[in-house]
This record gives sequence, structure tokens and C-alpha cells, in this order.
Amino acid sequence: MAALRRALIALFAVGVVFAALDVVFTVSSRHEADKAVAASLGAIIGLSFIGVGVFAWFRRPLSRFGLLMTGVGFAWFLAGLSESNSSAIYTIGSFLSPLYVVVAVHMVLAFPSGRLETTAERAIVVAGYMAVLVVRLPYFLLGANTTDQLRGTLPRDALALAQRPDLADVFGYSGAFVAGVGLIATGVLLLGKRRRASAAQRRQEAPMLWNGLFLAAVLIGAAVADFAGAPEGTVTAAGVVALVAFAVMPYAFLAGLVRSRYSRAGAVGELIERLNDPDRRKGLREALADALGDRGLQLVYWRPKTGRFVTYEGQPVDLPEPGSGRAVTEVERDGMRIGAFIHDSQVLDEPELVRAVAGSAALALENERLEAELRARVEELESSRARLLEVSMFERRRLERDLHDGAQQRLVALSLQIAMALGKLDSDPAAARALLDAARDELRKALEELRELARGIHPAILTDRGLEPALEALAERAPLRVELEAIPGERMPAPVEAAAYFVVAESLTNTVKYAGARQASVRIGRDDGYAVVEVRDDGVGGADPTGGTGLRGLADRVAALDGRLEVHSPPGEGTLVRANIPCVSS
Repeated sequence: MAALRRALIALFAVGVVFAALDVVFTVSSRHEADKAVAASLGAIIGLSFIGVGVFAWFRRPLSRFGLLMTGVGFAWFLAGLSESNSSAIYTIGSFLSPLYVVVAVHMVLAFPSGRLETTAERAIVVAGYMAVLVVRLPYFLLGANTTDQLRGTLPRDALALAQRPDLADVFGYSGAFVAGVGLIATGVLLLGKRRRASAAQRRQEAPMLWNGLFLAAVLIGAAVADFAGAPEGTVTAAGVVALVAFAVMPYAFLAGLVRSRYSRAGAVGELIERLNDPDRRKGLREALADALGDRGLQLVYWRPKTGRFVTYEGQPVDLPEPGSGRAVTEVERDGMRIGAFIHDSQVLDEPELVRAVAGSAALALENERLEAELRARVEELESSRARLLEVSMFERRRLERDLHDGAQQRLVALSLQIAMALGKLDSDPAAARALLDAARDELRKALEELRELARGIHPAILTDRGLEPALEALAERAPLRVELEAIPGERMPAPVEAAAYFVVAESLTNTVKYAGARQASVRIGRDDGYAVVEVRDDGVGGADPTGGTGLRGLADRVAALDGRLEVHSPPGEGTLVRANIPCVSS
């Protein structure tokens, strides 16, 4: 900012030099009747535009509005060259004399961002520059009479290559016609911009836009009066009014700033009053919408556990994309993000208002964020409970089926074999021995199946010896290399250990089935009251946590403990499953 400040000060100094030259040319002019008035007004008007433009440029460096207003001031001083007694300098000043009007139209149409936003605006500005720099050139080359309203010793047209004043007038009238149409179209566009502006924008834009509309109307009226042959006094009076309106333009911009600041202070004051009123009729969203002048404003709340914004009802929210016409202003309290406003992007034209409103509403937004967090948590718990109930019923039916088709059938066969052995014990001891051997094999297989079922429900080693031995046993049984990188030696609460075990077990099962991985790693640590479980593989990636019941079941199991499950699986880069489980005691 210091470099910009120095550059703008230097630019204003250049403007002062231009003003001094303009005064010298005017005071020494042999064809200016009112030298004192012209010299003083010329310097004041030009420096007003340059000074206010430099201020606007410094205030909003990214906006081109300050550049345009500064350009109006310098274009005004270029028109002042027509006071010179030198034919060459006089001709340059006369040729460029309408340029300041075109730059002023450009500035008003681009207000407040400094950018022309529509095709119509760009067409008007381009036509204006073409009319001044292209259409007017033949007017001077053909020897037009440019000194008919001057007195005293008259300079000549230094650009004249031929004396064809009648043909020159054709180009003169063409340029005037383009200027008239452009001014009318400018007035129409300004009225449309006024209708589309939000309440906050109108507070700032009103003085500038109304001044621009008035100036356009006066210029059109003066041109019509001159063309219709109105008395010279009428045309002169219209010109004086237009000059006054033009001179007031930079101060209209400053008036808009002051008005905007007073309105901003009023809006923020009203917001604070409404937020402090315990019996207020409107909610926080309505109060903020009134303060920012955007009836479509939306409030969203930050959930740290999920890393997403949610609505007041707890539903996840997708933020608007750039270029959608909507913008996001985040709100922080004590350095922590608590929520955001989603609003019209044009509200950002008043950044001070947005910051003041965000600061004033931070406490109320934090209270609503806690309510939204609670609602989202309740909804998640209800969903998790329903899914866990469904999963538990499914697992119960699977267990019943496995017991019926596996161990139960073996036990029935075992009972029959023992009965047959008892029947042959006296008559055929050898056959009885063979039947008892077969029964022993059936009993062994039944025990193995029962152990597998028990391990799937809750491994005994986890209860008896803890998480590390249980994971070591799990890694030994896995058909791929599993590296246990870090496992806490101390015991954790049983529900936490069970959740961590099944996160690892299900993740390794998915790795074997789908990932095509050569190896996997398991890391379990403690972080700020949480047990953090990470299972990483070097497989194909692309896992979808919503595409199957396994990961959803894990997420529900972890959510039942108020934890969070995350799956990062970019295609071709492997998969990382991370669970954060509250673990406040060991």
C-alpha cells in the first residue's frame, strides 16, 4: 500500500502540473473573453476529478473507478489546450475537447466497480470513443470552422488538408448524432441499473447516478435547443447548467460514500438493537437480510466434526460456485469459524458493511450454530440407530443361518455317529472306534466354526489381552502383508477398542476383496481426546463409502460413539480409512 500511495501522490502532482499549464494557457489566451473565470474553474474542476479519483483508487485498488475518474480530470485538461494561442496546441485541444465527456460517461456506466458489465454499456462507450477519435478527425482534416464562436486573434486549424467546410459539417453532425444517441442510451441504462440495485447499493449509488442522469438530460436538452435554433441565451444557460452538473460529479461520489457510511452505521445499529432485543419478532436471518439489503440471504453453520457447512435444520450445504452471482462471507469468533452468509455478490461492493454486520452477528450466529449442530447430531444419531438396527437384524439372521447350516448340522451328525458307535460297541468294536474317530473330527470342525462365529461377533483375544494382540492376530490371518506401525500399549475403553478393531478388520477385508493391494498399514494413536485409527493400502483406490454396507456400517458404529469415519480414496493412489473416536479415559 505504501508503494501505491507514493504512486498516487505522484499522479496527483502530475495533475497539478497540468492544471498550472491550463492556467497559463488560459491567462495568456488572445481568444478567451473571461480569462479569470475560465482559468480558475478549469483548474478546480480538473483537480477535483483527479483528487477524488486518486482517493477512490487508493480506497479500492482493485476497482477501475478511481482510474476512470482520474482519466476524466486529465481529459478535461486536454480540452483546456484549446485556450492556447499556438495553432497546433489549439487544434489538439479542440480535437480532444469532447473526450472528457466520453470518459465521464464511461465512468458513470462503470460505477461502482469500474467495469462495464453489459454489452450495451460496452457498445455505448466504444461508440463514444470512435465518435471523438475517428468520426471527428475528417471534420478537422476538411477545414471545418472551429473558431466561429471565438473572439480576438484566432488560431488556425493545424490539421486542415483541404477547405471543404460543407463536407466537414457532415462528419460534425454525424458525431453529434452519435453523441445524442449515446447520451439517451446512457440515461436508459442508468435508470435500469437503479432499478436492479439492492438497497445497500442504492444508498451509495444514488447521488452519482442521479447526477449522471441529470447531466445527460441537460446535454441532450442543450443539443436539441442548439439544433432547433433556440435563442443563444437559452443554449448558453443550458451549457452553464451542464458545466455545474459536471463539476459536481466528483463531489456526488463523495456524497455517496458519506451517505453509505451513515446508512451503514444505521443498518448496523439497527441490527445490534434487534439482536439485543429478547422479544424480537424476526430471526437472525431476517435481521441480517435487512442490514445487508439482500432478501435472499442464507445463513449456514460450520460443523467442525464433518468439515462442512449445514443449514439450521442440520442438512449439508454446497457453497455457490464462482460466477454464480452469489458470494460467501465467513464469520469467525475468537479466531474460530462458526458460520457464513450466502448473499448477492454485489453486497461485497461495501466490504466495511459486510465486516461490521458479520462482527455484530457473530455471537448470535454462534448460538444458532450450536442449535444447528445439535439438530444435525440428532439426525445423524437417528439415521445411525435405524441403520444399526437394520444391520443387527441382518447379522442376527446371518448368525442363525450360519449356526443352522454349519455347527448345528455337524453337532447333529456327531450325535448320530455317537449313537451308532454305542450300538456297535459290543458287536463290532473296530467299527465303533472308526465312528468315534469320525465324531471327533466333526467335533473339531464344529468348534472351529463356533470360534470363527465368536470372533466375528467379538474376538475373545480383544477382551482378554487388548487391542494390540487382537490386531496382531488379525494381521497374521490376512492374505496380504499388514504392517502395524503404531498401536497404543495402554488399554482403552472397551467400546473404543471394539470399534477400532472392527474398523481395521472391515478395512482389511475390503482391501483384500476390492483394492488389489500388495500391502497395508495400520496406525492407531491418541490425539486431543480422540483415538485415531488409520488403515492405508497401496491398491487401486476409488472406494465409495456410500456404495456398500461395510463402510456404512463402520460409519454407523463409529457415529454411535460420537466419532467420525473418513475415507480418502483417489483413483490409482490407494485408500485411507480414518476413524476419529472420542476416548476421554484409558
